[in-house]
Amino acid sequence: MNLRALVPNVEPLLRGHPRARAVIESAYWRLGTLARGGTRTVRVGEVTARFGLSTRAEYLRAKSLGGERAVIEALLRDVAGGETVWDVGAGVGTYTCLIANALETGRVVGFEPEPTNRARLRANLDRNASGERWAVSGVALWDRDGDARLASESELGSIEAGDGHHYLSTEGGHRVETRRGASLLADGLAPPNVLKIDVQGAEGEVLEGMGEALSDVREIYLEVHPEKCRRYGTTAEDVERFLREAGYSLARLGVPATGRSGVYFLRARR
Repeated sequence: MNLRALVPNVEPLLRGHPRARAVIESAYWRLGTLARGGTRTVRVGEVTARFGLSTRAEYLRAKSLGGERAVIEALLRDVAGGETVWDVGAGVGTYTCLIANALETGRVVGFEPEPTNRARLRANLDRNASGERWAVSGVALWDRDGDARLASESELGSIEAGDGHHYLSTEGGHRVETRRGASLLADGLAPPNVLKIDVQGAEGEVLEGMGEALSDVREIYLEVHPEKCRRYGTTAEDVERFLREAGYSLARLGVPATGRSGVYFLRARR
């Protein structure tokens, strides 16, 4: 968005006021997307999904799929229709909605602890698939049951839907419940056959928390953040070693087509 072109005198006033700028940009994008109908339909292979657009971040994600189209295509090829899929770090539902529409008798569970994104995730799933095909959970999958603080990498905090740069911390942000995947299974949640993980560096903790549940998981699609792993005292090498020791063969699926740095995609398959 070009604020100078929109309102010639507003740009100088907003210098040094990032929160005010973000609020104005968010309002601009809401007006623009409403004028365009407020949604965008996306096709990946034979599967389509329709996403709501209320912010610039949502618009860009629906337009480019976060640079992850090839990864989504690969995941959808692994879904025959009857699986249970866990989408850990579901955001606004880029993967979750397409998976839900690809399922015939299975179910996808979208885990998203950030409240703004979780509301948009639920709304996007509502407009795409029958409630039998999906569920939404607000817990943060972790290596222990308890609670933590969900912080944002943005200096503004979480102010718009589609922002996915959140992480668990001991300070800042707001309190969220943390659960081990193994604990959720003990509570009666169906074990996943396919697992997608995008948790901004907490990949190792999520995998550790799955425990014996990993024995039911045949494929894992993982967004690996080598630098962000270090905030939790682990490394990308630790994550790959854990998966190999758990019996998976690994394949690198490249990096985001959008040029986003500091991340690569990994598929683990039995």
